[in-house]
Parts: sequence; C-alpha cells; structure tokens
Amino acid sequence: MRVAIVYNQPEPESEGVRAAEFGVLAQVRDIEASFRRLGVDSVSHAVTSVSGLVEFLTRVQPDVVFNSCESFRGTAALEASVASVYDLCGIAYTGSPALTLGMALDKGIAKSLFRAAGVPTPPYVVMRTEPDFLLARELTYPLIVKPLAEDASIGIDAGSVVHDEIGLQARVRGLWSVFEQPALVEEFIDGREITVALLADPAGAFDVLPVSDIVFGALPPGAPAIVSYDAKWVPDSADYMATPARCPADLDADLARRVGQVAVAAAHAVGLRDYGRVDLRLRAADQAIFVLEVNANPDLSTDAGFMRAAAAGGLTAAATVERILACALKRAQAGRLAPSAGQR
Repeated sequence: MRVAIVYNQPEPESEGVRAAEFGVLAQVRDIEASFRRLGVDSVSHAVTSVSGLVEFLTRVQPDVVFNSCESFRGTAALEASVASVYDLCGIAYTGSPALTLGMALDKGIAKSLFRAAGVPTPPYVVMRTEPDFLLARELTYPLIVKPLAEDASIGIDAGSVVHDEIGLQARVRGLWSVFEQPALVEEFIDGREITVALLADPAGAFDVLPVSDIVFGALPPGAPAIVSYDAKWVPDSADYMATPARCPADLDADLARRVGQVAVAAAHAVGLRDYGRVDLRLRAADQAIFVLEVNANPDLSTDAGFMRAAAAGGLTAAATVERILACALKRAQAGRLAPSAGQR
C-alpha cells in the first residue's frame, strides 16, 4: 500500500500568519512518524501548483491520499479546491469531501446549515457592504467579529469583541480592508469554550473523544474570554500563557453527553467525514450549548487539541492516524471515492 501525504506549502505573506502557515509542517512530520510505526509506505508532497499536484498523483499512483492540505498558496478558501483535484483524479482521500471543506470554512454557510438542522448557534449576521450594518441592530451586544472564511483564529484578538455600534463599524471595516472578505458578526456568548474531537469508527459513525476546554482564569481583568490568534500560535505571548487547554474538561457526565450530542449533530449538518473538531461555547448563565464552527480539517500534530483528546481517550497518535486512514481505504476498496457531503 502506498499513501501520499499531501499538504500546503507554507507561503506566509506577513508575520501575522507565519506561525499558522508553518504549523502544517509539524503535522506532516508527526503523521510520517505514525506511518513509520505502522509500517506504512508513505511519500509526502507539498502543493505549490495544480499541475504539480496532478503530475505527482499521476506519477506516484497512491492508493490513498492523507489530506493535510489546509490552504493553497496561502488562501484558506482554496482548501476545498485541492480536495476536488483528488476527486477528479479518482483517488480516495482522508477526511471530509471537498463540498464539506468549503461549507465548513465559510462560517455563514455553516451557521445557516446549523440553523436548518436545529443545531444551536449564536444569532449572527454576515456583513458584506455598508448597508449590512443595519442588520446588526437585531443582535444584542457584546458581539464578536471574525473574518468569514479563515481558520486557525486568524483575525481574532481582544479587539474582536465589540460593545457598541461605533466599535462594531470600526472592527468590520478593518477586517474588510485587511482580509478583503465579508465579516461574520455574532452575539458573544459569555462562558466556557469547549472543543469536541470526533473520530469515525469502522462503520463511519462518530466516536466522541474526551471533551476539552480552555481555562480562561489567568486572563487580565476585562480581557474577553476568547481564543485569539496569539493564544493559539504564539507561545511566548500573554494570551497563550493565559489560556491553557484542559482535557478532559471538568464537566459532569450529563453535560458532557449533551455537548457530545450537539457536536455530532453539527458534524452531520455540514457532512463531516472521518474526523473533525467542533468548537462550542457553554453559556455561564444557564449552561446552554452553542456551536461556533466545525473544523473539518483540524491539526493532527501530536501536541494539538485533536491528538490530546485522542490520547485522553486511550489512543496513540499512530492508532488515531490508522483509524483515519482506514476510513479512506474502505472507500477506495468499495469504489466510493467521492460520497456526497451528507452521506454518513
């Protein structure tokens, strides 16, 4: 069996995204190490062009692609397009299909799917032009403002939480200018941030791995309890040191069960496949659960949140990678290379 690990070639355009861009390299090294432990023959390829990817796939003829591609030429919105190349080449690949990758990345589309499926999510609007500021008058402050189609907490810092219309307009216009894309504006849920890692079993049903949360207790007074870009990617920053992750989270059994059920419902709403991570907020006032987003292609580095949850559930990194690979191999053997996003 020959497995190809395909990943995005880091192309940082500024210091602001350098850590997130290069994080994929650690992920690939860890996946390669897992394959060596499993005795799996693998070859890695950094995507720099469509023609180069097609040439590589044609030459290597892998049985399966282990898809670690999170962007294309620094653009997260093109992540799904890379997966479409595997589909066009007729090669099975790990993780979610291209349609799901695209829908999950676009926060507005994902949240509309959550609503349609009855999955609780904070009230929100998508702001594309100046008249859209009128839509925000239906929301209750404080609000949090995010780029519509970025991941890895890019574009999120303490200033993302706004408390009045003046702050909202300034933040949204700033995102329009920097990211050249719409902004997602949603009600900020005061409470805990919870993450749920999901891993498919051989039948394709999701196992809920031990729930994680972020400990916000060390943040300075007045700082919003959020996971900023620095908190995720800059180890020597104050945000990083003040927001450690904890797994398993300190939840009672009933609440953990409900969080898992909501996470699985959110995953089904966007057609998640094989594995993924669901980010939620737990409102302090009443313990109500709200889904923020589904990460259909989370970091699989051994020190990242997904693998921490797997370890807490008794799985080694190699065993986790093996389960993910097995899902794609099953599709390859059955000749079902590109199931619809809703298939489960």
